Amino acid sequence: MLKNLGEGHRERLRKRYIKSGLEGFNDYEVLELLLTYSIARKDVKPIAKELIEKFGTIDEIAKSDVKSLLEVDGIGEGSAVFLKLIGDIALTLYREKIENKDILTIKSKNNLLSYLRGEIGHSPREEFKILFLDTSNKLIASETLFSGTIDKSAIYPREIVERVIKNRAKSVIFAHNHPSGNISPSKKDIELTQYMYDSLKLLEIRLLDHIIVTKNSYFSFLEEGLIEY
Repeated sequence: MLKNLGEGHRERLRKRYIKSGLEGFNDYEVLELLLTYSIARKDVKPIAKELIEKFGTIDEIAKSDVKSLLEVDGIGEGSAVFLKLIGDIALTLYREKIENKDILTIKSKNNLLSYLRGEIGHSPREEFKILFLDTSNKLIASETLFSGTIDKSAIYPREIVERVIKNRAKSVIFAHNHPSGNISPSKKDIELTQYMYDSLKLLEIRLLDHIIVTKNSYFSFLEEGLIEY
């Protein structure tokens, strides 16, 4: 009887989704629906609620690593990989949305921020990323070049220039994360940005922006008037 009740609940969740999408779903119900495809014949509501309690949001769950997901009671390797895959697919879609488009348009900028947040915004350590662009501000490539505390003593202009030349980029966007969650640029962030802006300008390479990302927000040097486009 309990098995039939559980199957009935799963079916109701699926029918709700088919009829109205995720409208009216609580976060734990979204997770319930997902988990029905990786966990058979089991009440997954307690697992979904524990995931929300531990990680806070679906976004945090999707960006977590498999090891952290396995710490939740009832989550096996298959379910952990499944949830992680959902996050990686979303990140891939955001990247596709910014490729071959002018990154500086409002719509593409929003997708860019989502992409950066997914790439480095959830990282527990500071990471420095460069996006290489062509003359139309379209993405050619992106690379994470450095990890750890970011300052100009740790950034090697020669290496950046080598990567720019290799990618045949005409302009770049810098991005790094603040694991603390504080989006305000440090003195070293500002010094680094101005130093690299001036250095690249001599080579006729434009530094279009330097973006600091966290899990939930961002800071743009361009938008705040700290560099000029």
